[in-house]
Amino acid sequence: MFLVALKSIFDIDNVGKRWGVRVLYLFTVILNAGIHFNPWADTDFTPLQNWVMTVYGMTEYDPDRYNALLTEIPLSTGNVIYLISAVIGIIILLASAYIYAAMFVREFRKEKIAAIKDEDPDVVNYAVSHIPDKPIKISKLIGRLVILILFSVVAALPVATVTMYFMFLALIGLPFIFTVPVAYLSGDKGLFSSIPYAVRLSRKYYFINMRSIGIVLFAAIIVDFLVPFLANVSLTAFYVVDAALTTWLWLSFARLAALAYCTMKDFPIKDGKRPFAI
Repeated sequence: MFLVALKSIFDIDNVGKRWGVRVLYLFTVILNAGIHFNPWADTDFTPLQNWVMTVYGMTEYDPDRYNALLTEIPLSTGNVIYLISAVIGIIILLASAYIYAAMFVREFRKEKIAAIKDEDPDVVNYAVSHIPDKPIKISKLIGRLVILILFSVVAALPVATVTMYFMFLALIGLPFIFTVPVAYLSGDKGLFSSIPYAVRLSRKYYFINMRSIGIVLFAAIIVDFLVPFLANVSLTAFYVVDAALTTWLWLSFARLAALAYCTMKDFPIKDGKRPFAI
């Protein structure tokens, strides 16, 4: 059962004819690796670190010195370019994750409709009684992707600030809300109505979702611990491998969210039993 869950989560190219996901993955890796090779970006923040230590090391309040330090923050143009590039990299990863989740739901629904038409006994046994949901139209999906990405960028700072102070509560609530973007991208609900809808679907699947999220987070911890050792051997190898594994983890989480949403919506738990493992 555990190995089945691992394969379901991390087998990211198992969507449709696979080539769409492979192109998405390769494109994302190249863009994120390219950020590190930007010749105008400067990753040396040693002067800024020393400045922070000087500010925090002031034992007595000296207005003149304090104001001078605040007006002379040692942040070079290269540092600013790198920070902007890093933010762009996160937006690229987020957009790729959203695109992947949307692709997964579309293919899931297309395959389900095709299987019912072919009278696949497995699908007939588990399919809900109503007509299967139709895949969202591409034109409508593109509009929703743009809106969701813009909303995520605007909401990122306040959400990140709150999460820092309430990390434990955020982790507890994550299994309820991590499928919210999928509910919106599937075309089932609006941007804000997706939140209560996803929470309602997740009630019986809470601990299943928590376990699956834990698997992805554990994999991320291992990657964050081991990959930096490559920097001692080759910075180029570190940048490429880090971009490849980071993209893989983001798409794995997107796959988990899409898989969980499709399972919770179309195959609800009955009598304490679920038809598929996620």
